[in-house]
Amino acid sequence: MKNRNNMLSILFILLLILLTACGNEEQNVGVQEETTAGVEGEQGASKLEDDQTTETETRTYEHMEGTTEIPMKPERVVTDWYYGQLVVLGVKPIGTNDYVWKNHPFIERQGTESVGSSFEKIIELDPDLILSWGADKYEDYSKIGPTIPLELNGGPIESVELFGDILGRSEEAQQWITSFEEKSADARARLDEKIGEEETFSIINVFEDTIRVYGFVNMGGYALYEALELKPSPLVESTFKDTEEWYREVSMEVLPDFAGDHIILTTYDPEGNDPTLQELKDSEVWKGLEAVQNNRVYEVEFNHLYFDDPIAIENQVEILTDTILNSEH
Repeated sequence: MKNRNNMLSILFILLLILLTACGNEEQNVGVQEETTAGVEGEQGASKLEDDQTTETETRTYEHMEGTTEIPMKPERVVTDWYYGQLVVLGVKPIGTNDYVWKNHPFIERQGTESVGSSFEKIIELDPDLILSWGADKYEDYSKIGPTIPLELNGGPIESVELFGDILGRSEEAQQWITSFEEKSADARARLDEKIGEEETFSIINVFEDTIRVYGFVNMGGYALYEALELKPSPLVESTFKDTEEWYREVSMEVLPDFAGDHIILTTYDPEGNDPTLQELKDSEVWKGLEAVQNNRVYEVEFNHLYFDDPIAIENQVEILTDTILNSEH
């Protein structure tokens, strides 16, 4: 009997030890799970905080009207003019000027809305950055969102570098510049086979009832004289080189002084029947130009030459090269 009682006591003690060990193990597991969950929660909170910081991080940008806090890498951009500068950097504007939207020949309208002159439309689009031509609407735009007013008169390389900085896309800017320079060099090599080193060019635009001669900036001037390195006529060179003047209105009588051996001719003619252009072509002055007599006049559509943003100039290099090479002279 005594032995039986001793045995029961031993079994009871062993059972008690076993239960105590199990309880401690469960407690340790619970503590470990709680600790792991706490660490993961802290990591998750830290990651969320990092993501929010990335999304909301801004910097101060200095411009012609002062300074503005802008996103480090804006994505939802509205511009009343600078469409091409954005597109070549991989940023499709969510809204742009109605004239650009309707007339720019090298844009894909899908994904971009025309804002016209409607501030309400811009508010509806909820941009994180607005880029405007000049400062006229800066105060109104800045009430909607961060706004940078710009007046650019340089070439595409300078503007792409500038917009690469504004948009946080400097690497993309350098990639486009490299590609543009390679395409321009290839086009120059093709033209070398047909255009003599001393042959000169001029750009003439019939605009309503006026005749305009263009320089190195607008109406294909950068593409022709800078990218393709074709030689301007002496008077075009002396009139426009190292100035920001886009064009000069001239009389028919002085047109021969500006005319080069080759003429790029365009006309602003929405109706398709410009009487000034016909008057010019019927004149003895026009018929007496060497470029006309030698069949070296190349007519190009107005909108193909009007815009001077990077995507337009990139296309103008190709258009002018193909037009000159495919002529019959």
